[in-house]
Amino acid sequence: MRFLIAALLLLLPMATPVQAESAAPPTGCGFLPLGVMPLTGATTAGAAMDGDRVYTVTSSASGPAVLAVRNAADGSLIAERPLPLALGSWAVTVAPDHSVYVGSYNATAGAMGRLFRYEPAADRVTEIGIAAPGETFLWTVAASPDGASVYAGTSPSGKLVRYDTASGTLTDLGSPVPGQPYVRDLAIAKDGTVYAGSGAGTAAIAVLRRDGTRIRTLDSPVPDANWAYDLDIVGHWLMVRYTTSTGLNPMGVYDLTTGRWKELVPDVDSLSVGGGAHGHKVYLVQDDELAVYDLKSGTIVKTGFTDLGGGAARPLGWLPGDENILVGTASTGRMWHYDRRSGRGRLIDSTVTGQPVSVRSMGNGPDGRVYAGGFFTGGLAAFDPATGEREFWPNVGQSEGITTHRGKLYLGVYPGARIYEFEDGRARQLLSLTDQEQDRPFAMISAGDWLAFGTVPKAGSSGGVLGLLNPATGEKVIRRDLIPDQSIIALAHRDGVLYGATSAWGGSGGPKGGDGKLFAYDIATDKLLWQSEPVAGDLALGAITFDDAGKLWGLTPDALFEVDPADGTTLRSVKHQTYPWATTTGVLLDAHLEFHDGYLWGKTQAKVFKIDRATMGLSLIARPISIMLKGADGHLYLSRFENFSTYRIC
Repeated sequence: MRFLIAALLLLLPMATPVQAESAAPPTGCGFLPLGVMPLTGATTAGAAMDGDRVYTVTSSASGPAVLAVRNAADGSLIAERPLPLALGSWAVTVAPDHSVYVGSYNATAGAMGRLFRYEPAADRVTEIGIAAPGETFLWTVAASPDGASVYAGTSPSGKLVRYDTASGTLTDLGSPVPGQPYVRDLAIAKDGTVYAGSGAGTAAIAVLRRDGTRIRTLDSPVPDANWAYDLDIVGHWLMVRYTTSTGLNPMGVYDLTTGRWKELVPDVDSLSVGGGAHGHKVYLVQDDELAVYDLKSGTIVKTGFTDLGGGAARPLGWLPGDENILVGTASTGRMWHYDRRSGRGRLIDSTVTGQPVSVRSMGNGPDGRVYAGGFFTGGLAAFDPATGEREFWPNVGQSEGITTHRGKLYLGVYPGARIYEFEDGRARQLLSLTDQEQDRPFAMISAGDWLAFGTVPKAGSSGGVLGLLNPATGEKVIRRDLIPDQSIIALAHRDGVLYGATSAWGGSGGPKGGDGKLFAYDIATDKLLWQSEPVAGDLALGAITFDDAGKLWGLTPDALFEVDPADGTTLRSVKHQTYPWATTTGVLLDAHLEFHDGYLWGKTQAKVFKIDRATMGLSLIARPISIMLKGADGHLYLSRFENFSTYRIC
């Protein structure tokens, strides 16, 4: 799924580390706040252009997100205005009266997606309100040509919401494609007809009257499409960028006059497909290169311009006063220009203020430091427990897994389940599992000569990968769907055997494959030794680890269990909390489990516990916590959003 794209080059340039302010090294016992990990980034997924101004929203770990106003001609910053209670936005549009509307998301439990209006003349942001109760994410906003309405598409219930600009009222118009959890994008015709693209299933497009009444539904011309991801109308053509489980994104071209699909344009990657319209020619991104698609002839020609700023590109419109220059943005905060006369483009450095980024992953480095990867374009940071010093490398993508193997640091990066070796400030790609339809390598461990990893597949796919890579020789073993339909989210290693834990969720929407599985895999013989379901009813197992007696333990959102590593037999289990398995929308990265100093230490449901193995009793020691790691120094390191702390085990 290309929701939050943090692309790395095959070989990233040497990154100059940013030295954060040092603090004294942690001492004493128990819980100790350590401030923040120095992870900052300018992730700007949502963007729009109006005249000589470009509007983007910079996401923030704990908020507020910031609306940035920039000069379209040179990228200079005009203003930045906070969006209270918003963490970020994919949804920015401009109404005919030049008001800017922003639909936000908020990942905090119980928080709702909000609609905002920015008035350029008054330089004022106003919160219109919660779009619809229970909807946490506004994926798209679009203004009607007459300015009377602004529509928003939401998740997790896939609703369409209408804002009446005259009365100031918000109306929930229901789900335009029943059963689909996302309204991913909207396009509005000159006559006010609304086209709503759905996601996470059928990729159907609902055709609606202004009041939300469904006229008909357009089925996808792409058989394996799972998202109608981007919609735009140019003239009498509706263009729809679809996403598929293979990672290819064909664009369907629909003739609104004849009511028929005209053709499919191969893999299109830009976040907007109509923002670069110039007459009957449309500028979009194909194979990481700006290209020109001719709506009349159906031909597409590459421009040779590839320096689009990294992440996801979004063509916006033509520069006032010189309509030969196309203006676009990247999701990394940068802007770009392309001159259609000369055929040349230029990249404009970001001028928006970087915002704190949530810690996405943590792992121990070969130098004894704790490394943390940030969400989106959040980079990589390191903390030295011996000195308190911190370091930050901005040019590293979203690391889902971090581990040390044979004296080097390795990163598992989203999207495409890419494996990188990080050394001397340089990230070098060793492997990509895009061709295996994989996205997230959460589980990464050192296993003898092998770097072992387990993955979660892309949206629309099922079945993760168990992978082995020998960085010294380049040899690799890739086992797709070793545990049918399930993602591999945790690994442990002992005496040449890999032990894995799975989740029934992956890229396919709902759970598949039954309860979460535990399995043993012999590396030398390349064989699955056994698999079991240690906790009946638990659809994801979470984390596993060995103790000093060679016993294998596991922690799920609601259970602690001990199994016999010889055959997977459950020896003991206990329910420690309740969990809404029947209604939850997915569990992938929730549990962490470590053994140290005679005890198990676990994190789940945002709580950290000290666990007595004899009684299987859990004692709460900290909350709320998102990620837990046992450092090389034998102490726990904890994170929540951008905040960083330690629990000193004495």
